[in-house]
Amino acid sequence: MKSFSPVSSNKLYIQIYNQIHDAIISGQYEVGDRLPSEKDLCAMFNVSRVPVREALSALELNGLVDSMQGAGVYVKRTTPEKDDWTHEVEPQDIIRARMVLEPDIARLAAEQINEEQRAELRDIIERFKEEADEDVYTTTVDKEFHLFLAKTSGNTLYVMMMEMVFKTMEQRMWELILSRTVATKKYREQNNREHLHIAQAVLDGRADDAYAFMKDHMEQLYERYWS
Repeated sequence: MKSFSPVSSNKLYIQIYNQIHDAIISGQYEVGDRLPSEKDLCAMFNVSRVPVREALSALELNGLVDSMQGAGVYVKRTTPEKDDWTHEVEPQDIIRARMVLEPDIARLAAEQINEEQRAELRDIIERFKEEADEDVYTTTVDKEFHLFLAKTSGNTLYVMMMEMVFKTMEQRMWELILSRTVATKKYREQNNREHLHIAQAVLDGRADDAYAFMKDHMEQLYERYWS
């Protein structure tokens, strides 16, 4: 088995990616070989599972490996299809930024919302319910909801920051992780309920509840992505 070296704290997943990438390209792993388990890789690199999963996702995006649910990660080819993902923002950085920003945004939205905005929010709630009835998840209503709260907060900088956050989410690795977590049936219903709780608190002007519900939603989002 290939021995990997512990990594430093700077962009862990890129360092992990590079070591596994080099091991595959150099022939230390051949097509069809199974990579060490996540648990073993965490021990080898002396890191948590988050950067390991990000590195494996990047390897999959570049066509080097296939992830098989319950069976592990296997080498698919020894030359990458493409290698331009490293400029992308780390998914866990996106979530951590949202964990800081969005609870306060929800609180302000509950304090500032007017009747016209309440009507708009009720429309968004109806579309969440339609998605739930159809048992589907799309990023369209989700994005509209979170940007609506930022605009309703009355803080122009919050709007600009959330628009930047959603721009960074337009990346392949985020989409891959999303498709395997929040977009799955296992989490769709819970994710929808959390949105509705936040929305109702904002509609009612319950600022502290809106803050608490959004904080819990962001924490759950983080757990879902890396569970």
